[in-house]
Amino acid sequence: MSYLAQNNSTSPSQLDLPKSEINAQVQKMCQQGDDFAFRSEHQSAIEAYTQAIALNPNFELAYCARAKSLIELKNYRQAETDYQTALKINPTLAIADGGLAQIYYHQKDYAAALVSVDRAIQRDQDQINFYQCRALINKKLGDYPRILLDCKFILEHQPSDLPARWLNARTHFDMGSYQLAIFNFSQYLNLRNDCANAHYYRGICHERLDNRSDALIDLNRAIELKSDLAILYRRRGRILQQLGNFTGAMADYDRAIYLDPQMAQAYSNRADIYISRGDYPRALSQCNQAIHLDPHLVDAHYQRGIINTEVGNLHAALADYHRLIQINNRDIHAYIQRGWIYFRHGEYASVQTDCEQILAINRESVPANYLLGIVQSLSGLKQESIFSFTKAIEFEPSFICALYHRGLLHHDLKHESKAMSDFTLAQAIQTQQLDCLNKRDETGLYAEGLALYHLGQADAARVMLNQAAVIAQKLKSNVFHQQIMFTIEALSMN
Repeated sequence: MSYLAQNNSTSPSQLDLPKSEINAQVQKMCQQGDDFAFRSEHQSAIEAYTQAIALNPNFELAYCARAKSLIELKNYRQAETDYQTALKINPTLAIADGGLAQIYYHQKDYAAALVSVDRAIQRDQDQINFYQCRALINKKLGDYPRILLDCKFILEHQPSDLPARWLNARTHFDMGSYQLAIFNFSQYLNLRNDCANAHYYRGICHERLDNRSDALIDLNRAIELKSDLAILYRRRGRILQQLGNFTGAMADYDRAIYLDPQMAQAYSNRADIYISRGDYPRALSQCNQAIHLDPHLVDAHYQRGIINTEVGNLHAALADYHRLIQINNRDIHAYIQRGWIYFRHGEYASVQTDCEQILAINRESVPANYLLGIVQSLSGLKQESIFSFTKAIEFEPSFICALYHRGLLHHDLKHESKAMSDFTLAQAIQTQQLDCLNKRDETGLYAEGLALYHLGQADAARVMLNQAAVIAQKLKSNVFHQQIMFTIEALSMN
């Protein structure tokens, strides 16, 4: 019999029973309802509570009990009616407000849910379930500090409460507080060591703190517990790759794709390894597959842009950087990469536009100040160029390319002492920091070559300028390559 039909099924003779006997019957029907609900037989529970309500329409707890089973059956409209009825009978009934909060939560009306649960807590400050409900609502609202406050209250009263411990750990994880997240995931695992998810998240925390060995232990354990989950293999593959185990990493990426052929990020991860091996055709194939599965996958667009730049297909690389900026118009790195391609095409006005766009987002961007300085210098704007290179040096004092360029400008402006100061400082930094040599592109090599020439080191200058020409040719930086070759010829360094 349906819930609505049961509402009117009680016979008049039952209502003529003595009050004590009616109360006993009500209690009996409610107990039956509780037993049915405990066994998840919610329709039978609803029918029992309905009979109890027919005997005593003012018994607010029966409405609340029936509403709980209605929620289990996702009959939220009728459940809300029952809780509202209970509140009309007893306006201070905390469990009814708590129940309404659950309904609004399920209906994704989080603002209304928060109002109801706050009212429930005001009326009953010792009910742990209300705090758990509020923490879940605030998770949906993204209010991390309030989640942590509610979890703190719960764990102070019930340290072994698994949902609160989990939510506390996940909140710290989402906030980037990885040490605190590790502590809480560890506490959770002390209570339930067979949780693959907890090992997974704790492993990711270790990875982000550069504790890769501990990360690997957790990911291995997660895979032991859940060997058919693709994401676990993909994340372990990343850790193995960071540890230099490329064979193991590739095996994990292969396994992840076998388990989930639609996992775009795993193809992008495989592309990483192929790029490191210099196998650009396979890397490009993996990027294309990743982008086919997820057109918004930023990593794959970057990888494809890098590959196409390396093989000299600048127009294809440019298309990827256009796409990245469409995805996120504040992606500074995409603007920089696009700016360099514009530079290599000789489109200096477009370079300047991109650099200015970056500096509007972050005026301390060293690459943007540097690249802007180069195009200003090549356009004859020497004072503006000095300003841009100076900004780059302020934010990165060891940036030797900017020092060499600024020194050249000072030399052109007959500020010889300033020029020599920049040249000698750049050389001193090179002597102390050999790793800075890897950061030079064709423009940096060109500037260093000219600086060496002005320092009287003609042979070293010839080597450096010719190296700059080779790099420019490889990168199809045709306009700048012509500039280098003109300089080599003018200085009789053919």
